[in-house]
This record gives sequence, structure tokens and C-alpha cells, in this order.
Amino acid sequence: MSNRIYEDAMFNEEIKGKFISEYGKGTQKIISRIFKISNAIESDLKKDLYSFSREELRRLMFLFMPTTENSSRHNVSWVSKYIDWAIDHGYKSGLNPLDTVGSDWHKQFVNNNIKKFWTDNEIYRIIDSRHNAQDAVIIILPFCGVGGEGHSEILNLTKNDVDVFNQRLHLINEDGKKRTINVDEKCIKLCVEALKEDTYAKMNGNTAPDNRADLANLVENDFVVRSANTNTEHFNEAEKNIVYRRLSKIANEINEPSFAPRYIAYSGMLAMAKELYLKSGKLDKEEYKLIAEQFNFNMDQSLTRIKNEFLNLVTLKSLYPNI
Repeated sequence: MSNRIYEDAMFNEEIKGKFISEYGKGTQKIISRIFKISNAIESDLKKDLYSFSREELRRLMFLFMPTTENSSRHNVSWVSKYIDWAIDHGYKSGLNPLDTVGSDWHKQFVNNNIKKFWTDNEIYRIIDSRHNAQDAVIIILPFCGVGGEGHSEILNLTKNDVDVFNQRLHLINEDGKKRTINVDEKCIKLCVEALKEDTYAKMNGNTAPDNRADLANLVENDFVVRSANTNTEHFNEAEKNIVYRRLSKIANEINEPSFAPRYIAYSGMLAMAKELYLKSGKLDKEEYKLIAEQFNFNMDQSLTRIKNEFLNLVTLKSLYPNI
């Protein structure tokens, strides 16, 4: 199974299909797009968006990348309609958290210049600004092509999977499917540093050095990404939403709401496309095949959409104008 953030997939597809079926074909395409975008964050949080809190819904709205107030208003409206429908059909109890938002709430999500892609140097600068290797590694892994269903390739990564000598990672997806990819020296180094780390500094280390409460002990095991040992029930692989939660904090700190696994991975694809283009002078079927293998997406199902959306020479030369 390929990493579903690159597929035309929906979380709780059967339930969402019932909602979509109540509308005409043209409207179905609009709603489907919303659900395909929300799939990534729903998978991270392991819950349907009808169960989202208002703050989780707020973060989701940024991912739709609306360029006008009208499109943002429609996004909020459709999500609200889906939540109301879920309540009416017994999938959710309680109130719709969007019922009490103000009439201008949708305006905060409109940004024609919202950043979606980062160059390799920008990614490395953000990584180098991290105090914890545990934080740095969850940036570089998706950038290098590690993902999997629910970030399972990241969460399943252990000491034995990190081949330092050959600069390879042995990956296991949620469904048990295995693959091996080559990564750069920096990725390997961060994996090793994350394995050695035994404490986690809160607030990216920007606290009083003598305040022990600002350091949390990490669970002791052989996993690269580990939970803090604070009332945790996850003493083996880390809790499912740890990647989302840690990256959300980083996104808030650097004031980049789209700094999420999807767009970090997309940035990694563009970085790989740059290197291939510099070698071959083209971005064609052979280059796309290599990128698909590294980032584990299905060429037949997803390449056309991904090319139209961002993985093309126009976006590449916009991000890397000197190539």
C-alpha cells in the first residue's frame, strides 16, 4: 500500500461516501477535494473530521490554501454541513464547533502568498534550529521520502533499520509491507542522534537551563522516534499522533501553518527533482519513476495529479530559480 497522503483517498471513506452521494456530480467533486485534503490530518489524529475540535478545524482550514474569501467561506461551509450531517445521522454527539464561530472566521485562512514548499536549504535551516534531535528527525524523514500509512514508516523505524554504513533505511508500513531507501548523510546522522537522545527539552530548549521540569525523559527503547515518559502508555513505538503534534508546534513557532508532513514531503520531492534535473537536464518519466519509488506513491494513480499540482518544471524553477 502506498502512502495515502499521495493517493486519492479519504478517511472513513464509506461514511463520507454516504454524505457525498446526497449531492450532484459537480458538487461531489468539490466535496471530494475537501475530504482528500483532510485525509492527511484525519489520519494523523486517527479520527474523522466530524470529531475535530475547533482548533483542529482551524488548522485544517489552512491546508485548503484558499486564495479568496469566497473559497474560504465555502470550505468552512462544507465542513460545517458535513459535521451537521454526522450529528443528524448519529456519527457524532454534541454540538458542531463551527456553529459559534464569527461571520469573519473564514477570513484568517485566506493568503495568496501562503508558503507550501521549502527548498532543501530552508528545510536544513529549520532542522538546524531544533534543540531536540527527536524534532529534527521528524522533519528530515518525510523530506527524504519516509512516510507510510499514518506515518507508520517513521514510527516503526528502529536502530536496526538504520544502516549507517550504506546510508539506507529499512522501512515497514502499517500493513507490514517493507522497502529500503537510500538517504543522505544528514538523515542518517539525525537518526543516530535521535536514538542517543534520552531527554526531550520543551519549548525547543528556550527555557531556564536549571529548570528540570522543562526536560522530559524519553521512553527507553530502540525506536528512532520516541514518546516522552510522562504518563505514557506507549513504551514501544511512539503514539500515533506524535509526528503531527510535534510538527504542529514547530509550525506555530516558525509561523508557517502549512509546515506539515504532506508539504515537507512535497518539498522533498521537488528537491529530488532538482538533483535529477541537474544531472539529466529533464524531468520526464525516468525521473518521475525514481521520485515515486523514493516517496512511495503510485505512478499510475497519482502522477497526473501530483504533476498538475506541483511536481513540474514551472514549480521547480520557481522554487529553485538558479537551476
